[in-house]
Amino acid sequence: MAQSKILVDTNSYIRLARAIHPLLFQSFGEAEYCLYALPELNQELANHKLETKFHWINDAEYSDNRRNFPILSRAQKNAIKQTFDYVWDYVKTELPGPSRVDASYIAHAIELRIPVVTDDQDMTALAQQFEVNTLSTLALLRIMLDCQHIAAPALVALFEYWRHITDLPANFSADRQRFFSDL
Repeated sequence: MAQSKILVDTNSYIRLARAIHPLLFQSFGEAEYCLYALPELNQELANHKLETKFHWINDAEYSDNRRNFPILSRAQKNAIKQTFDYVWDYVKTELPGPSRVDASYIAHAIELRIPVVTDDQDMTALAQQFEVNTLSTLALLRIMLDCQHIAAPALVALFEYWRHITDLPANFSADRQRFFSDL
């Protein structure tokens, strides 16, 4: 069976990578879900503010896991570039807020026809404009729980950790009730 690729943006990666390691490039479930990031993730993680708050992001085990990216043909690369230009023009004129990296994720998702995991509300609004399927971090965690890729106690501990470091995803309460009312 072919992989069911899913892109993971920076905020979701940071929330998940320590608790579920290795996070990227690991198939799970019957659908062969496999999470990927784009090279831009590494550029964003080079931000000194992130390095201070999330000191572990430069540890070899995590940076090594971020070296695998979706393999693209030349035609796909060209299509993504054209789509990015269109999406970025839209951001500049109609929806200020999403970053160039957000636009890149959306362009990749459009051309590769794959969903993006994000809790970034600006990015989610952009995705909706271009009919890109998005998942919240909690929606992804529900899939992982159903596929037995993560256990319920680890999930509850992760939620408590997010509370402790005050880094709850957008819509956390509603998503927790929606996806994990049984926990």
